[in-house]
Amino acid sequence: MMTMSYKNLGALRIGTSSWSFPDWRGVFYPRGTQADRQLNHYAATFNSVEINTSFYALPAPRTVRRWLESVSPAFTFSLKAPREITHERQLVDVDELAAAYLDVVRSFGTAAGPGLIQFPAAVSRARAGRRLAGFFDRLAPAAASIPLSVEVRAVDLMTPAFVRFLMERRIGFVTVERVGQPDTFCHWQAAAESADPTIPLHIRLIGRDRDPLPDDSMLRRPQDELLDKWAQRIAAVLQAGRDVFCYVHNPFEGHAPGTVRRLRARVGMHVPLPEWNPAIVTPPDDEESGQMGLF
Repeated sequence: MMTMSYKNLGALRIGTSSWSFPDWRGVFYPRGTQADRQLNHYAATFNSVEINTSFYALPAPRTVRRWLESVSPAFTFSLKAPREITHERQLVDVDELAAAYLDVVRSFGTAAGPGLIQFPAAVSRARAGRRLAGFFDRLAPAAASIPLSVEVRAVDLMTPAFVRFLMERRIGFVTVERVGQPDTFCHWQAAAESADPTIPLHIRLIGRDRDPLPDDSMLRRPQDELLDKWAQRIAAVLQAGRDVFCYVHNPFEGHAPGTVRRLRARVGMHVPLPEWNPAIVTPPDDEESGQMGLF
């Protein structure tokens, strides 16, 4: 019988990567839900979301304000860094862009989850090691009060040394479940033993993103074993008092909201989780809608 109180645990923030998908209409979103009310509905169901539109352009202040007005105060957002920093310029002359990104993350206040800085495979230790080291040495002081996490796709950065390098600078390392990519949770776990306990575990469940499904409306390829594995890991981290942020992509099982529910239920079999039942928030009328109001 479970006797541990969730008050003694780290907090679990779990949601999907983005919230606006046409195939979710009539499945996750009730039929007739307007685009500018989707976030409002989403935030009544899940307590966090990853924003990917910022990869293409940073949101304007009024867009951030509208998002914040659409959710309860306890809801969090994980804002992805612009591709111009990570993919296009690959850290060359990006300090002003990085400062602008940090300013936007900072503008979320207490609703800011870990900002996601994702690098392509081309940004590797062999090709960009010095650039990476210099960038994070400059970024860490500027982001001292801002939660950040780094995701890499180059195998030579999926190492205990790089994870420790980041966490020594109070920057998290994203552990990813993706077909064809090594499991780096053990590296994160080893580094976390001596790292600041306020640095959360940041997980992204991506799956077979190179094997598209016909749509995002239903669970088509269940991943029960993987969900069991991650549920046990999440529960152990929560029991150690550390927070967890976990975001699910549609390709993982076919319909990310369904996967989030399945994973949360599994975590709840190991540790008690508080209910997420926030007061319904009605955002003010505005001409912007959904995640597309960027400019």
